[in-house]
This record gives sequence, C-alpha cells and structure tokens, in this order.
Amino acid sequence: MKSRFLFSALLLAGAGLLTPPAALAGDPPVKAAPQAALPPNYLEKLTPQNSVLVMVDFLTGFDPGLKTIDKSLFNNNVTALAKLGKLFKLPTLVIGDEGGFRGKFYPSLAQYLPDAPRIERHTVSAWQEPKFVEAVKKTGRKKLILAGISIDNCTTHLALDALKAGYEVYVVVDCSGSNEKLVEEAAMTRLTQAGAVLTSWVSLGSELLGDWQKPEGAALGQIYQEHSAWGGFYSGYSGEVGKK
Repeated sequence: MKSRFLFSALLLAGAGLLTPPAALAGDPPVKAAPQAALPPNYLEKLTPQNSVLVMVDFLTGFDPGLKTIDKSLFNNNVTALAKLGKLFKLPTLVIGDEGGFRGKFYPSLAQYLPDAPRIERHTVSAWQEPKFVEAVKKTGRKKLILAGISIDNCTTHLALDALKAGYEVYVVVDCSGSNEKLVEEAAMTRLTQAGAVLTSWVSLGSELLGDWQKPEGAALGQIYQEHSAWGGFYSGYSGEVGKK
C-alpha cells in the first residue's frame, strides 16, 4: 500500500500537481545563475596580426599524467600547432623549466619555434610571473592562444588570470590534456563559463588563413596533409585554388 502511495505521489509531482509549501507561500521564482559576459571582440577573427601563441609546459616529464588523449596523436597535434606558429609568424611564448622531473621540452618546439622565448616560473599560473606578463604586453596584442599540459591546472589558471586582466583567451583543446576525462571536461566547462573560447588546431589554422589564395595557403594545406585526417581534402583544395 505504501509503495502504491509513493508511486502516485511521484506521478503527481511529475505532472506539476504537487507544489512545495514555500512556492505556495508566494516566494519569488529562483533566478538562473548569471552567464559570463562575452568579450567585446568575441566574434572578431583570430589573425596573424592580432594573436599570441602561448605553449604551456610541453615537457616530457609530464607525459605520464596525460591520459585523456592518445600520446602519438597528442604529439602529432602539438607538432602541427608549432608549425602553425612558424607559418603565420605568430609571436610565441614557451612556458616551462627543463630539468629534473620535468624532463625536456618537446622536440617540435625546438624544431619549429627555436626563437620563441622560454619563460621559467615558480607559480601555477604564468600570469603571476612578471616576466611573462611583460612579454605578453610587449607584443601589443590582446588575443592569447593557449595550449598545454595540463588543461585543468596551469593552463586553466593562466587563462582565468589573463581573462581577468582583460585579454581574450582561446584554448586549443586537442593540443591540451589531463589525467582524467571528467577533470578535463570540468576544466573546459569552467573555461567557457569564464569567457574563454575553445578551438582545435585545424580550426585555428583555417581561421588564421582565412583565404586559400593567400601565400600561406599551400603550406597550410601541406600541414593538414601531414597531420590531419582531412589532409588530402585540404591539400587538394589549396592546390586547386592556387592554380586559379
């Protein structure tokens, strides 16, 4: 009998026929949580002239904690991102400190971004390191493209501090990673709630290019061919456009 009563009560509640006493007393409706205000230039495209690339802790010693993406795929993506930085001549800052448990910087950084300043810091967020903030301000640009290990720790805290300081932040999610999928998802949710924009390295490359007829079109098509599952399509398309 008790179970039948409980079942009936659940049906009435689902139909909206059972109203909590507080609501009957005329309490005001619960307001939705406020949404993060969008950056003023949220829809302004990333270009080689308005962006800075920031590579966070791409050190071999952190590889064991990278569990949310296949390691070979991650290396592939990071190499592609480094190539984008070189192709579009983006001002690039490499954050990290070699040695000890940290290991060495990824070889692709030295190969494709040899002139990018290496900035050591002893803070979780690089924004708390004056040398890094000074280097960012020196570029005169307000759009920061971030990628790094781990997305939920150093990358997130840097992003939050940069957003608070008035910068626009774009996080390359397939060039970032963490130790657990749930943790990674929580970090991406927090980033978007704070106003950061999530992107991928392929989407980033296309956005920076804009038009396949630009001089960088053929080179970008080659990068896609070498590192993306869509490589053949993009390479062929860039080749056709280049002949017109």
